[in-house]
Order: sequence, then C-alpha cells, then structure tokens
Amino acid sequence: MMSNLIDLMSELEAEILQLRMLLREVAIPELCSYFHVPLVTKEEQDSIIEFGYSKIEVTTLTGHEALQRSLEALTDFYVPDSSFSRRFVTKHPGLIVVSGAKFEISAQVKRVNSAKLAFKAGVLVLSETALEKWKEVHDRFMHLITTTVYRSIYCFDENVHRINFNWVSRPRVSNLTKTELLEKIENGIFTVPPSHSMESWKAVLAADKSLIERQTNDTFTIRRRIKLRPEASIRLEDANSAIGYSAGLPYIVFNRPGYFTPLESFDASKKQNRTRKEDSLPLLIKRMNLYADSNSSKGKS
Repeated sequence: MMSNLIDLMSELEAEILQLRMLLREVAIPELCSYFHVPLVTKEEQDSIIEFGYSKIEVTTLTGHEALQRSLEALTDFYVPDSSFSRRFVTKHPGLIVVSGAKFEISAQVKRVNSAKLAFKAGVLVLSETALEKWKEVHDRFMHLITTTVYRSIYCFDENVHRINFNWVSRPRVSNLTKTELLEKIENGIFTVPPSHSMESWKAVLAADKSLIERQTNDTFTIRRRIKLRPEASIRLEDANSAIGYSAGLPYIVFNRPGYFTPLESFDASKKQNRTRKEDSLPLLIKRMNLYADSNSSKGKS
C-alpha cells in the first residue's frame, strides 16, 4: 500500500513538472502577481487558535520573482522544519497570466488535479484511524501536509472580468437532530485523533454522548468557523455574479483582468466587531463547536 502511495506522489510530481514547464514558456511575467503570506510558527500557533490573528503582513511581488514563487508554490507540500505549525498551512495567493497554449495548459491542469485526487484516495484507504493513517503517510513523507497536496489548481480559460483578493473567515453551519448528533459522536470512534489512544478517545466520546442524552432539546447546531484565509471574488466576462475561490494556490488566467484588487495585509483592529449568532447560544462541546439551539432547554440536573 505504501509503495502505491509513493507511486501516486511520483505521478503527481511529474504532472506538476509538466505544468510548470508549460507555464514558464507562455507566462507574461510583468502581469504576474504573488502575495507572500508568512508561515506560522509553533510558538505563535496557540495564541492564534485562542484569539485569532491580530495582523498578517503581506508582501507583494511582481514580475519574474512573482512568476518564480508562483511556480514553486505548486509543489510546496511540506513545512520547512519542525519549528513551524502544521495546523496553519502555507498559503500562496497569486496570479499567473499566460498568453497562448490555452488547450494544453487547461488539459494539464486537469491532469494535475486528477493526480491530486488519486493521491488523496490513496491516503484515505490506508487506515480507519487518523493516528495510524498519519503515521503511515509520514513514515515516508517527512513533514508532509496532506491538505496542501489536495489543493485544486484553478485555471480560468474564459475571459476574467474581475479578481478581488480579500481575507475571509466564515462559519460552516450544520443543524442536527439529537439522534443524528448521537450517531455522529458514535462514528467518531473511527477517527482517533493523534493526541489520543483508543481508550482515552472512547472515554471522551462516552462523556459527550452522556452530555447530549441529558439535554431536553431535540435540535443542535454545529458552527465551525473556517480559519482566516485568503480568497478571491472572481467574475468571468459573461457571468452575472462573482464566485469566491480559495487562494491557497495562484490562479491561472489567459487574459489580464479588467479589474484587479491585490491582497492587502490583515489588521484585526481595523475590522468591525460583529455579533455572531453563536455568541448568544449555549456552548455544549467546545471541540465540536456544538451549540444548543436558541430555543433549547438546559440539560436535566
């Protein structure tokens, strides 16, 4: 199984190399942009998890340097060393503008994305537990961050009218009945976190299940906030509205956008404080971001 995973990585790297060669041939460096976002160290990690980012200094690169950094980003799958956080992976927002070879590049991007999906599928079948899966992958790929391997490359072969980079953090909301929630907790036995043994994880799940069973309400809400990340609002020439795309990797376009807003540094002190719905809801299980609905009753004594 592990040899299969090594083969899948080799195939992915070969496809990316081919894409990089194509892009280098037809890219227009003076129209390329790359926005350097600093890595998060382990020393900074806990504070960011608890309080969020206070500032993120973005450095804008253009020309040949931007093109080079963008091409390197396509194979940036690893943290440099153990001093950097594995929970806050590198982001590579940028824009590669090319002229010509539209069919070849679009087709090669599809091959790269297919190879990424094949590698992901190979990882998912390694083991039923997260810890064993993590060990098997990292026995071969030291300091690999699988989520960076899985990232899709966005290539827009239609004329792009507007690209507006920005920082985004939004909640992902799931509403569950008590029965659905209990089933979700029970299924957690198949994904043991690296920080737990099987027995300690079973104890956590049993305590969570007991807590939910004591609740008198029948509906619950999971509001998991997506980490602050760079995105871009992109509108194609003939589209009626823009669509948001993750900016984990540089975008590839075949024309210079009519309107372009670069990614700016983030400063939390300049953001408006908005009241979030979950602030008024009873928090039941922090690790799940699980809240009782606003009309819920408190647990039985």
